[in-house]
Amino acid sequence: MFKRDPEKAAQREAQRAEKRQQREERAAQRQAEKEALAEWRSTHPAERALNTACMLRAWPASKFGETAQGPIRGGHAEFVDAGAHKAWTATRLAGSVLTGGASLAAGRKNKGAAVINVTFGNGAVQTYNVTPENATLRAANQYVTAFNALAGQLANEAGQQ
Repeated sequence: MFKRDPEKAAQREAQRAEKRQQREERAAQRQAEKEALAEWRSTHPAERALNTACMLRAWPASKFGETAQGPIRGGHAEFVDAGAHKAWTATRLAGSVLTGGASLAAGRKNKGAAVINVTFGNGAVQTYNVTPENATLRAANQYVTAFNALAGQLANEAGQQ
């Protein structure tokens, strides 16, 4: 019924084998990059702390000391907390009295402000607003501490070389 062309079958098999080999090479390359990154992060623990804080907010994450905005080496970060907190407002308290406490479910209102000012090694400056929730404020403080520690460690390594 159907006649298979042995030459075409051999070509297709050769193409499949080539693609399989390319996939295996890419997988081996990704694994090597992953191991190199894990080794680098073991000697730079501040990067792991920085990236852990990034999981909570959209702050720039780092890979080998580089972020999308620029390098960390030569950079500096500061956390400015201008009394950021959650508080009950007079209107929410008055509303709860009128509604018999039903409006208390609305919760407290954000008060004050907090920001992270980040200067990267290439001179780029970025400001990030921080919501006054305890977990976010802790993460922001952790991010700034880790950023400055990593910047200092990378500067020391560059100075030694």
